[in-house]
Amino acid sequence: MDLLNNIQAGLSQALGLQPIFLMVAGTVLGMIVGATPGLSSGMAVAVLLPVTFGMSPLNGLIFLTSVYVAVTYGGSVTAILLNTPGAPENAATCLDGYPLTQQGRSAEAMGTAISSSAVGGILSYVIMLVGIGAVASIALKFGPSEIFLIAIAGVAILGAVGNGSPLKILASGTFGLLVGTIGIVPTGEWRATFGDPFLAEGVQVVPVLIGVFVVSELMQMAGRDYIVDAQVKGQQSLTNILRAFTAPVRHLATVLRSSAVGMGIGLIPAAGATLAAFASYSLTRRLSKDPDSFGKGNVSGIVAAESGNNACSGGALMTTLVLGVPGSVATAVLLGALTMHGLQAGPQLVYQQIPLVYGLIMAAIISQIFMVTIAIGVGYGLSGALSVPTRILIPLLMLFSLLGAFALRNAVFDVNLMLLFGAFGYVMKSHGYSPAAVVMGVILASIADNEMIRMFQLFGGDWYLEFFMRPISLGILVLLVGGLTHRLWYRRGQPSRFDMVDE
Repeated sequence: MDLLNNIQAGLSQALGLQPIFLMVAGTVLGMIVGATPGLSSGMAVAVLLPVTFGMSPLNGLIFLTSVYVAVTYGGSVTAILLNTPGAPENAATCLDGYPLTQQGRSAEAMGTAISSSAVGGILSYVIMLVGIGAVASIALKFGPSEIFLIAIAGVAILGAVGNGSPLKILASGTFGLLVGTIGIVPTGEWRATFGDPFLAEGVQVVPVLIGVFVVSELMQMAGRDYIVDAQVKGQQSLTNILRAFTAPVRHLATVLRSSAVGMGIGLIPAAGATLAAFASYSLTRRLSKDPDSFGKGNVSGIVAAESGNNACSGGALMTTLVLGVPGSVATAVLLGALTMHGLQAGPQLVYQQIPLVYGLIMAAIISQIFMVTIAIGVGYGLSGALSVPTRILIPLLMLFSLLGAFALRNAVFDVNLMLLFGAFGYVMKSHGYSPAAVVMGVILASIADNEMIRMFQLFGGDWYLEFFMRPISLGILVLLVGGLTHRLWYRRGQPSRFDMVDE
């Protein structure tokens, strides 16, 4: 009865005219940000935070949360059409989304992504609605050893993704981890900065992301007249987008499994939707009867990636509200919004601010309707980009890429970094290495680095024993080593299947 009363209280707060207007406005802005390479959900929420100064706490959170969730929707559109993920969490969608576009099935891919995103998001918020107190307590059991292993596993997971050599993928991820450790470490030392103040802040993810995904793709695209071959080029088709909405039903097990993975990873502080997407994709590929079709246009890959990364938002939001620990960069800004309005995140918030907490959850569920509608329009409109000659499209995308890299810190340094990683990404693709693994490594490096330093500080010379003395750490370690061993052994037994270049 208490749950029903809480849901009713939340609905009464979320169904007002102003909250609905803010949902729509936040969704539109988030979709635009998501479809723009280089702009992330964290950046969007941070920039728009001052807009909420004059709003009530609930309305402000509804607006920012709508922006946060909609970014992932928008990013999937460009990931599918242009092999250009709008945000890191959409990188896994490129693996099968873009091959479908090259086959003239872009509308099917977009419809699959939109519907899977909606189902994954709704499932995560429903779970959040019924178990916000009990489920979040799981995250309390994770210490530095568990979080470190999860960060490392995020890179190792990519060894099972795509059709490239697992050793090359792991080498790419290791390089990304090394790049991500550049900068001032928590203990105060300057690491591999060469005295450059821009490197003191670390290598930023956005220039790396734009470089290895966008610029390298534009370099490859320069040799073609159109994005895809004229014989297979798809046309704008609203019917095909809507017809693909049956994909979550046809791949129900994948949706449920990936949503559970995404929700679970979202509960882990700082793990993020990128890890959720790749973990869901990897698991789906492993359980598939035809794993070699992944990376070549398998619809299940899109279903897994998009349901996983959207389900992660519910877990991250739950961790933020209940534990006061941000589950992602964007939720860290949401945590700041709570503080700005004089509210303290934590277990007491759920009991003392029932209308706010349940109103936010109900608004997140309701906003999925607007997100699906707007995403269909955005996908249909942008699908016309396939018929634009590359001589026009490449300069436009390059301009947006330059602006996206420069806007991060208003620094030419980041533009140069983007161009450097663009050339590097082009060479990597040409030799079978994984740009996605590099990005994943850069994203997770700071997490792994910080948690390793914490273990040194807490346990001294016996830090490594924590991996074996804590049951959760030991379980993660066994799964990690077992998964890598199995993958390498599979590679040894069937080498011919993995000779393709992993893009």
